[in-house]
Amino acid sequence: MMPAYERERLAFSTGLMYPMKARNARRDPRVAALFSDPTASGRSQDDPFVLVQGLAEVFDHDIQRNTERYIAQLMGKSSLMRFVLRSAVGRKAMAGYLARIWIEVIPQREHVWDRGSALPPAIGFMSRPASFVVRAPVALDRAMPWLRRYPRPPVLAYLDEHGWPAAVRVHVAVRSDHIEISGGPRAEDGAPACLTYHRLIGNYRANDAFLIRGHMRADRFFPEKLVGYGGTRDDRGIGSLKLLAFIGDLTRRLPDELARQGRPPLKL
Repeated sequence: MMPAYERERLAFSTGLMYPMKARNARRDPRVAALFSDPTASGRSQDDPFVLVQGLAEVFDHDIQRNTERYIAQLMGKSSLMRFVLRSAVGRKAMAGYLARIWIEVIPQREHVWDRGSALPPAIGFMSRPASFVVRAPVALDRAMPWLRRYPRPPVLAYLDEHGWPAAVRVHVAVRSDHIEISGGPRAEDGAPACLTYHRLIGNYRANDAFLIRGHMRADRFFPEKLVGYGGTRDDRGIGSLKLLAFIGDLTRRLPDELARQGRPPLKL
């Protein structure tokens, strides 16, 4: 996600056609954003980690305005996107991807720590909510070829001791049935967690991620569900065959989804 900082808020967007982030933020507005990968940001590996915990507000009333806002953001960040989006043909071909919901986050807490140093105490413990149900682990065989693609340490997302979402970079050792975690928080037995392996090359020249949801036992993470996004052997970021097919499918389904929600067609 590409955040912006506007009116003392962090602003993110997600697709109207894949609105899970917005649904989750509306269900529980407590969210977190970790700033840890300097690629394409103008920052460096010497900069500290920054975790922002805040309250989210979802904006999905005016999809036309939301989409225009997102197009303006894209055109300001990428020469490739400026080339594509200057054309009405290009905008219409990407309509299913460009249709947007915005999520604005009002920061409540900020945690800053140097790379290689101990975590701030406030985010040093992973809690398990009473409603979380531990499920049987799944094998990591299918994930092995994918995980080798990602040179950076993955991000571990969890709930801190007060139930707020948090995220930190961790070091891992992948075993056949679990992943050993080091450099992360202490974990309550059975605490829910998610490991995200993410790759960003250049200014979105290549961009994909692999998520593993599961639970903790001491310093061991046991996977329950594997989710891949955007990565294939033909991966070339925005130009990958999988992503082009994904965007094409969204665009074909967009008119029916807008009609189902009682919204007017997008003007692109």
